[in-house]
Amino acid sequence: MQAPMSLTTRTLLTTVASLVVFVAATAGFVYSTEKTEALARHDAHLEDMATALARAEVGVILPRALTMDSQSFQHRLESEKPFPDWRRGRHHRHMQTMMPPEARRTMIPAGEKVLIRLISRQGQAVKVRLATPLHAGLGTQTVDGEAQRVYTIFLPTGRYTSVAEPVAIREEAAKAAAVTAVMPLLVLLPLLVGVIGWVLWVSLRPLKRAAAEVAARKGDDLTPLSVKDAPAEIVPFIESVNGLLGKVNAARLREIRFTADAAHELRSPLTSMTIEADHLAKLPLSPEAKPIVDNLQSGLRRSVHQLSQLLHFARAQSGENKESERRDSEPWYVSELTSEILEPLLPLMEKKAIDFSVEGLENEKEPVKNLAKSFIHAILRNLLENALRYTPEKGRVELTVERSDACLTLEVKDSGLGIPASERDKVFDPFYRITGTKVTGTGLGLSIVKTYANKVGAAVTLSDAHPTEPHGLLARVVIPLK
Repeated sequence: MQAPMSLTTRTLLTTVASLVVFVAATAGFVYSTEKTEALARHDAHLEDMATALARAEVGVILPRALTMDSQSFQHRLESEKPFPDWRRGRHHRHMQTMMPPEARRTMIPAGEKVLIRLISRQGQAVKVRLATPLHAGLGTQTVDGEAQRVYTIFLPTGRYTSVAEPVAIREEAAKAAAVTAVMPLLVLLPLLVGVIGWVLWVSLRPLKRAAAEVAARKGDDLTPLSVKDAPAEIVPFIESVNGLLGKVNAARLREIRFTADAAHELRSPLTSMTIEADHLAKLPLSPEAKPIVDNLQSGLRRSVHQLSQLLHFARAQSGENKESERRDSEPWYVSELTSEILEPLLPLMEKKAIDFSVEGLENEKEPVKNLAKSFIHAILRNLLENALRYTPEKGRVELTVERSDACLTLEVKDSGLGIPASERDKVFDPFYRITGTKVTGTGLGLSIVKTYANKVGAAVTLSDAHPTEPHGLLARVVIPLK
């Protein structure tokens, strides 16, 4: 199944796509506009050059033409007022009569030779025959097989000025100007994408922190999520999740308390029945009644043990452990804890002739601090009970304690059948029984160990105790010391 796309990625992709479309449309508009304006500037430059040449032509007979503004100069060319003509020789002056408006030249027919100054040749004037008429103003002509943009001014005297620029050069220059205008937008696009991505990352960081916090929680931690620094849009969702967590926690506590109450209520009458069964066993019984009473005692002991385990398991999962953790915060010694656990187990060791040994407690110098004694008591007691229960008669059980500044390591090794590798993860589930086992049990011992280990941040591993059969079981618990 394909992983869902994150909100950050989805928002970033949508924003970037919209931004790319917007920038592309803007860049296209700017490119088109700038190219049109660049061509217009080239046309204006052609006009200025043609006008300058016309001023130089007319300046001989009208010196003021060199200083006229463009509008006045154009108006003077179009007027019917004659131009003065200064002649050398005798000291007299004639007025040169301009051609009448109807006789003024406004175009040169196709096929007639035309003198055009080419900008591409440093203003060199060339005579060419054009395939199309040459009109005043702007136009496009083919000169020597090359398209040229031409600006022509016809003078009132019958002369003309014509300047041409290659169309290819104009187009190339216009495109370069348009690209230059668009380039800031193209450079700005990745910067905007980076800024938007950073803003999204910062905005959604509280949500990611909340997700990481939930992922790092233990299974029994149902405390509400923090809404600190969360975006206003996410707060209702977090509050809804907190409400759901509260309902789940309440239902879980009700179930655990019901189980604990039921186990507690049932243990008392079962204990009484066990005592009565013990009294009954001391009475003179017929041979037929004696095995029945023995089975009754065995069944009652199993039931009491199962209810005790069930009660321990319920307490391990409930919130009562936090109170126990605070009460058990006083320093304690591992050797004293071990003695407390082993004392009620000695009858079982003697009954099965178990060879039991303890290592690592000889040189204990300092007590354990800031670690709930009751939690470690439950872990070690259940490990030893399991080891003694599943070790056959005349077997061996070893307890090894290693202490360092960083952690406390407990290892319980037995000579029983062990646990198959395929079932080592499943045995931590409540009421799970190993396939094919003939030993009676509750299926809660290792579940209790795992629950308390999680509460103190300990790691529990199971492995073979011996390389040859029976492999036995090596249960190792590494408890960090705060």
